[in-house]
Amino acid sequence: MTNFSALTKRQAEMKLEACGIEAKDRVLTSAMAAASLVEAGERVLVCAGDGVVEAVEQRGALPLNPSDETISKEPIDAVIVGFHREFDFDRLAVSAQAIHNGARLISTNNDPTYPTPQGLLPGNGSLTAAIAAAGKTEATVAGKPHKPIADLALRWLNIERGSSGNIVVGDLPATDGLLAAELGFDFGLVLSGVTSPEEATRCQPVPNFVADDLQSMAGLILDPK
Repeated sequence: MTNFSALTKRQAEMKLEACGIEAKDRVLTSAMAAASLVEAGERVLVCAGDGVVEAVEQRGALPLNPSDETISKEPIDAVIVGFHREFDFDRLAVSAQAIHNGARLISTNNDPTYPTPQGLLPGNGSLTAAIAAAGKTEATVAGKPHKPIADLALRWLNIERGSSGNIVVGDLPATDGLLAAELGFDFGLVLSGVTSPEEATRCQPVPNFVADDLQSMAGLILDPK
């Protein structure tokens, strides 16, 4: 499960498969969660990447490009904002105008920054904040740790919230840990990402398990001896 919405479902699967993990039809993205909040037949302004376009199409809604000057004057039902590098003033203006005209604002996630080998870049939370401010509204956030992606996961797994024996494993308490709380699952914190061992001792929510990496976490859960 990922908050990164720019990739299509297959592209996300291929990233895991490159690491030796069989991932076909085993990936949920915040793009899918955002698309779950629109209905078939709705007109959706996609201020986001290909992953959101794909998810909106699969939902049976019509994705509209905010850079397309041929967009008709017909009402727009929703604006979905997701991480993309093409965000500019014109896209901001078109999205805000759609909201002023009655469209609801949906965000794939509100992560303020996006980590890269070169350092932190503005994340989708920054793009969302700009559109929400210009549109004088608040966004419904679909990705981790919020209810839309939690509901999507429960439907996909065909289990109930709070079912015993389930765990969310991730590297960030503020998203993965809070998602575990939203689902009523245990939380396994891995230290191979953005959380340091020192931060792990005082993070909230308190993890049920802590391990150096995913392989270690699997061993800890499956063979606690």
